[in-house]
Amino acid sequence: MTFTAANALAFKRAAQAISKLPGASSLSTCQSALAQACGYRDFFHIQKMWNAVVRPEYASIETQVSVTARLHKITSLQTGFLLDALTRTRFFGPNPDPATSLAVREALFERLFPASDRKAVGSPCRIQAPGYHNARAMVVLRGEDPDRRSRAMFDHGILDCVSGEIPAHRAGRVFIPLRFWMPYGYWVEEDGSQVLFSRDYCPLWKVQNGAAPVRDDPDRWVKWTKQEWFFDECSFRGETDRVIAQGLQILRDHRVTSLPRLVEWFPECLAKGKWISNMKNWGVWGEGERAG
Repeated sequence: MTFTAANALAFKRAAQAISKLPGASSLSTCQSALAQACGYRDFFHIQKMWNAVVRPEYASIETQVSVTARLHKITSLQTGFLLDALTRTRFFGPNPDPATSLAVREALFERLFPASDRKAVGSPCRIQAPGYHNARAMVVLRGEDPDRRSRAMFDHGILDCVSGEIPAHRAGRVFIPLRFWMPYGYWVEEDGSQVLFSRDYCPLWKVQNGAAPVRDDPDRWVKWTKQEWFFDECSFRGETDRVIAQGLQILRDHRVTSLPRLVEWFPECLAKGKWISNMKNWGVWGEGERAG
Protein backbone atom coordinates (compact mmCIF):
# COMPACT_ATOMS: atom_id res chain seq x y z
CA MET A 1 0.00 0.00 0.00
CA THR A 2 1.18 3.50 -0.85
CA PHE A 3 -0.33 6.77 0.30
CA THR A 4 0.58 10.24 -0.90
CA ALA A 5 -0.45 13.27 1.17
CA ALA A 6 -2.90 15.72 -0.37
CA ASN A 7 -0.02 17.93 -1.49
CA ALA A 8 3.71 18.47 -1.08
CA LEU A 9 3.12 21.24 1.45
CA ALA A 10 1.14 18.91 3.72
CA PHE A 11 3.94 16.36 3.58
CA LYS A 12 6.60 18.94 4.45
CA ARG A 13 4.48 20.39 7.28
CA ALA A 14 4.00 16.91 8.74
CA ALA A 15 7.69 16.00 8.51
CA GLN A 16 8.66 19.27 10.18
CA ALA A 17 6.16 18.70 13.00
CA ILE A 18 7.50 15.17 13.53
CA SER A 19 11.08 16.48 13.65
CA LYS A 20 10.09 18.62 16.64
CA LEU A 21 8.70 15.73 18.70
CA PRO A 22 10.59 14.48 21.77
CA GLY A 23 13.35 12.08 20.67
CA ALA A 24 12.99 12.85 16.95
CA SER A 25 15.89 12.91 14.50
CA SER A 26 16.74 15.54 11.89
CA LEU A 27 14.20 16.93 9.44
CA SER A 28 15.71 15.00 6.52
CA THR A 29 15.55 11.76 8.51
CA CYS A 30 11.91 12.43 9.39
CA GLN A 31 11.08 13.16 5.74
CA SER A 32 12.58 9.85 4.72
CA ALA A 33 10.78 8.00 7.54
CA LEU A 34 7.43 9.53 6.58
CA ALA A 35 7.96 8.61 2.93
CA GLN A 36 8.76 5.02 3.90
CA ALA A 37 5.68 4.88 6.16
CA CYS A 38 3.64 5.88 3.11
CA GLY A 39 5.08 3.00 1.09
CA TYR A 40 7.89 4.76 -0.82
CA ARG A 41 11.64 4.16 -0.76
CA ASP A 42 12.59 7.60 0.51
CA PHE A 43 11.77 11.31 0.25
CA PHE A 44 13.15 11.60 -3.30
CA HIS A 45 10.96 8.71 -4.45
CA ILE A 46 7.78 10.30 -3.13
CA GLN A 47 8.75 13.64 -4.65
CA LYS A 48 8.82 12.03 -8.09
CA MET A 49 5.33 10.67 -7.54
CA TRP A 50 3.55 13.95 -6.74
CA ASN A 51 2.36 14.40 -10.33
CA ALA A 52 2.14 10.72 -11.18
CA VAL A 53 -0.56 9.52 -8.79
CA VAL A 54 -4.19 10.38 -8.18
CA ARG A 55 -4.46 11.41 -4.54
CA PRO A 56 -7.68 10.99 -2.51
CA GLU A 57 -8.82 14.10 -0.66
CA TYR A 58 -9.05 12.13 2.58
CA ALA A 59 -7.22 9.04 3.79
CA SER A 60 -9.38 6.20 5.09
CA ILE A 61 -9.20 5.16 8.72
CA GLU A 62 -7.40 1.98 7.64
CA THR A 63 -4.79 4.03 5.76
CA GLN A 64 -4.26 6.35 8.72
CA VAL A 65 -3.79 3.37 11.03
CA SER A 66 -1.32 1.74 8.64
CA VAL A 67 0.79 4.87 8.04
CA THR A 68 0.90 5.80 11.74
CA ALA A 69 1.83 2.26 12.79
CA ARG A 70 4.60 2.07 10.17
CA LEU A 71 5.93 5.47 11.19
CA HIS A 72 6.05 4.41 14.84
CA LYS A 73 7.98 1.27 13.89
CA ILE A 74 10.49 3.24 11.79
CA THR A 75 11.06 6.12 14.21
CA SER A 76 10.25 4.57 17.63
CA LEU A 77 8.47 7.84 18.47
CA GLN A 78 5.33 7.68 20.61
CA THR A 79 2.28 6.77 18.55
CA GLY A 80 0.06 9.40 20.16
CA PHE A 81 2.52 12.19 19.36
CA LEU A 82 2.84 10.98 15.76
CA LEU A 83 -0.90 10.80 15.20
CA ASP A 84 -1.35 14.27 16.67
CA ALA A 85 1.38 15.69 14.41
CA LEU A 86 -0.11 14.09 11.29
CA THR A 87 -3.61 15.24 12.18
CA ARG A 88 -2.92 18.87 13.06
CA THR A 89 -0.78 19.36 9.93
CA ARG A 90 -3.68 18.00 7.85
CA PHE A 91 -1.53 15.27 6.40
CA PHE A 92 -4.48 12.88 5.99
CA GLY A 93 -6.92 15.47 4.68
CA PRO A 94 -7.86 19.16 4.80
CA ASN A 95 -10.53 19.02 7.52
CA PRO A 96 -9.53 16.59 10.31
CA ASP A 97 -12.19 15.67 12.85
CA PRO A 98 -11.89 14.37 16.43
CA ALA A 99 -14.26 11.48 15.67
CA THR A 100 -11.84 10.19 13.04
CA SER A 101 -8.86 10.66 15.36
CA LEU A 102 -10.70 8.67 18.03
CA ALA A 103 -11.46 5.82 15.61
CA VAL A 104 -7.84 5.70 14.39
CA ARG A 105 -6.37 5.69 17.92
CA GLU A 106 -8.78 2.98 19.05
CA ALA A 107 -7.81 0.83 16.07
CA LEU A 108 -4.12 1.27 16.96
CA PHE A 109 -4.78 0.34 20.59
CA GLU A 110 -6.70 -2.72 19.41
CA ARG A 111 -3.42 -4.08 18.06
CA LEU A 112 -2.05 -4.03 21.61
CA PHE A 113 -4.99 -5.96 23.03
CA PRO A 114 -6.09 -8.60 20.51
CA ALA A 115 -9.13 -10.48 21.77
CA SER A 116 -7.50 -13.91 21.51
CA ASP A 117 -10.02 -15.37 23.96
CA ARG A 118 -12.70 -14.19 26.40
CA LYS A 119 -10.17 -13.99 29.26
CA ALA A 120 -7.60 -11.85 27.45
CA VAL A 121 -7.04 -8.32 28.74
CA GLY A 122 -9.01 -5.89 26.59
CA SER A 123 -11.51 -8.47 25.36
CA PRO A 124 -14.90 -6.77 24.76
CA CYS A 125 -17.63 -7.54 27.26
CA ARG A 126 -20.82 -6.09 28.71
CA ILE A 127 -21.48 -5.28 32.36
CA GLN A 128 -24.71 -6.90 33.48
CA ALA A 129 -24.30 -6.14 37.18
CA PRO A 130 -27.27 -4.31 38.74
CA GLY A 131 -27.33 -0.62 37.86
CA TYR A 132 -24.90 -0.77 34.91
CA HIS A 133 -27.45 -1.21 32.12
CA ASN A 134 -25.41 -3.56 29.93
CA ALA A 135 -22.59 -1.00 29.68
CA ARG A 136 -19.77 -1.56 27.21
CA ALA A 137 -16.54 -2.70 28.85
CA MET A 138 -13.23 -4.50 28.41
CA VAL A 139 -11.85 -7.38 30.48
CA VAL A 140 -9.13 -6.58 33.01
CA LEU A 141 -9.35 -9.93 34.82
CA ARG A 142 -11.79 -12.79 34.28
CA GLY A 143 -12.12 -15.62 36.77
CA GLU A 144 -12.33 -19.23 35.62
CA ASP A 145 -15.87 -19.80 36.91
CA PRO A 146 -19.02 -17.63 36.73
CA ASP A 147 -18.81 -16.83 40.45
CA ARG A 148 -15.09 -16.05 40.52
CA ARG A 149 -13.78 -12.51 41.06
CA SER A 150 -13.37 -10.53 37.86
CA ARG A 151 -12.68 -6.94 36.85
CA ALA A 152 -13.74 -4.87 33.85
CA MET A 153 -12.95 -1.34 32.64
CA PHE A 154 -15.87 0.72 31.38
CA ASP A 155 -16.32 4.38 30.50
CA HIS A 156 -16.28 5.58 34.09
CA GLY A 157 -13.89 3.33 35.97
CA ILE A 158 -12.97 -0.24 36.80
CA LEU A 159 -15.64 -2.49 38.29
CA ASP A 160 -14.99 -5.46 40.58
CA CYS A 161 -17.58 -8.12 39.89
CA VAL A 162 -17.93 -11.83 39.15
CA SER A 163 -17.38 -13.46 35.77
CA GLY A 164 -21.08 -14.06 35.21
CA GLU A 165 -21.69 -10.30 35.27
CA ILE A 166 -19.34 -9.57 32.33
CA PRO A 167 -20.37 -11.83 29.45
CA ALA A 168 -18.30 -11.66 26.27
CA HIS A 169 -19.45 -9.12 23.69
CA ARG A 170 -18.58 -10.69 20.34
CA ALA A 171 -19.52 -7.60 18.32
CA GLY A 172 -17.53 -5.27 20.58
CA ARG A 173 -13.99 -3.93 20.25
CA VAL A 174 -11.34 -2.07 22.18
CA PHE A 175 -12.51 1.49 22.89
CA ILE A 176 -11.04 4.47 24.75
CA PRO A 177 -13.23 5.17 27.79
CA LEU A 178 -14.84 8.60 27.82
CA ARG A 179 -12.92 9.84 30.83
CA PHE A 180 -9.61 9.61 28.94
CA TRP A 181 -10.62 12.11 26.23
CA MET A 182 -13.99 13.73 26.90
CA PRO A 183 -14.04 17.37 28.11
CA TYR A 184 -16.07 17.64 31.32
CA GLY A 185 -15.56 21.36 31.86
CA TYR A 186 -13.04 24.14 31.52
CA TRP A 187 -10.90 26.44 33.61
CA VAL A 188 -9.99 30.02 32.74
CA GLU A 189 -6.43 31.05 33.57
CA GLU A 190 -5.25 34.55 34.47
CA ASP A 191 -4.19 35.29 30.88
CA GLY A 192 -7.65 34.36 29.59
CA SER A 193 -6.67 30.94 28.25
CA GLN A 194 -9.23 28.16 28.56
CA VAL A 195 -8.13 24.73 29.72
CA LEU A 196 -10.51 21.88 28.91
CA PHE A 197 -10.37 19.29 31.70
CA SER A 198 -11.53 15.70 32.07
CA ARG A 199 -13.96 14.22 34.61
CA ASP A 200 -10.91 13.35 36.71
CA TYR A 201 -9.80 17.00 36.51
CA CYS A 202 -6.80 16.36 34.29
CA PRO A 203 -5.94 19.15 31.81
CA LEU A 204 -6.71 18.01 28.26
CA TRP A 205 -6.39 21.03 25.97
CA LYS A 206 -5.18 24.60 26.35
CA VAL A 207 -7.13 26.95 24.09
CA GLN A 208 -6.07 30.53 23.40
CA ASN A 209 -7.65 33.03 21.03
CA GLY A 210 -5.86 33.15 17.70
CA ALA A 211 -3.82 30.00 18.35
CA ALA A 212 -4.36 26.33 17.63
CA PRO A 213 -5.37 24.22 20.66
CA VAL A 214 -2.39 22.62 22.43
CA ARG A 215 -2.38 19.20 24.09
CA ASP A 216 -1.91 19.84 27.79
CA ASP A 217 0.03 17.92 30.43
CA PRO A 218 -2.49 15.76 32.36
CA ASP A 219 -0.40 16.24 35.54
CA ARG A 220 -0.18 20.03 35.27
CA TRP A 221 -1.54 21.95 38.23
CA VAL A 222 -3.70 24.71 36.77
CA LYS A 223 -4.13 28.00 38.63
CA TRP A 224 -7.56 28.98 37.42
CA THR A 225 -9.68 32.06 38.05
CA LYS A 226 -12.94 30.55 36.81
CA GLN A 227 -14.36 27.06 36.50
CA GLU A 228 -17.32 25.95 34.38
CA TRP A 229 -18.79 22.54 33.45
CA PHE A 230 -20.22 21.12 30.23
CA PHE A 231 -21.92 18.25 32.11
CA ASP A 232 -23.11 17.32 35.56
CA GLU A 233 -22.54 13.83 36.94
CA CYS A 234 -25.97 12.59 35.87
CA SER A 235 -25.77 13.85 32.28
CA PHE A 236 -22.17 12.67 31.91
CA ARG A 237 -23.20 9.13 32.82
CA GLY A 238 -26.15 9.25 30.45
CA GLU A 239 -26.69 7.29 27.23
CA THR A 240 -23.21 6.71 25.80
CA ASP A 241 -23.83 7.57 22.15
CA ARG A 242 -25.50 10.84 23.11
CA VAL A 243 -22.67 11.82 25.47
CA ILE A 244 -20.04 10.97 22.82
CA ALA A 245 -21.84 13.08 20.22
CA GLN A 246 -22.06 16.00 22.65
CA GLY A 247 -18.39 15.68 23.64
CA LEU A 248 -17.22 15.57 20.03
CA GLN A 249 -19.20 18.71 19.26
CA ILE A 250 -17.60 20.49 22.24
CA LEU A 251 -14.19 19.61 20.82
CA ARG A 252 -15.17 20.85 17.36
CA ASP A 253 -16.45 24.10 18.86
CA HIS A 254 -12.99 24.59 20.38
CA ARG A 255 -11.24 23.66 17.07
CA VAL A 256 -9.79 20.47 18.55
CA THR A 257 -9.10 17.80 15.93
CA SER A 258 -6.83 15.32 17.72
CA LEU A 259 -6.75 13.50 21.07
CA PRO A 260 -5.25 14.65 24.40
CA ARG A 261 -2.13 13.26 26.04
CA LEU A 262 -4.28 11.63 28.75
CA VAL A 263 -5.37 9.07 26.14
CA GLU A 264 -1.84 7.66 26.17
CA TRP A 265 -2.36 6.52 29.78
CA PHE A 266 -5.12 4.15 28.66
CA PRO A 267 -3.10 1.03 27.72
CA GLU A 268 -1.12 1.13 30.97
CA CYS A 269 -4.30 1.59 33.00
CA LEU A 270 -5.98 -1.33 31.24
CA ALA A 271 -2.97 -3.64 31.49
CA LYS A 272 -2.39 -2.87 35.18
CA GLY A 273 -6.05 -2.62 36.14
CA LYS A 274 -5.62 0.90 37.54
CA TRP A 275 -7.74 3.98 36.97
CA ILE A 276 -6.66 7.52 36.12
CA SER A 277 -6.86 8.62 39.75
CA ASN A 278 -4.29 5.93 40.66
CA MET A 279 -1.86 7.17 38.01
CA LYS A 280 -2.26 10.92 38.43
CA ASN A 281 0.37 13.08 40.10
CA TRP A 282 -1.89 15.32 42.13
CA GLY A 283 0.69 18.07 42.56
CA VAL A 284 0.16 19.86 45.86
CA TRP A 285 -1.54 16.76 47.26
CA GLY A 286 1.50 14.59 46.84
CA GLU A 287 3.19 12.45 44.24
CA GLY A 288 1.26 9.70 42.50
CA GLU A 289 2.64 6.71 40.64
CA ARG A 290 2.90 8.53 37.35
CA ALA A 291 4.32 11.89 36.40
CA GLY A 292 3.68 12.37 32.70
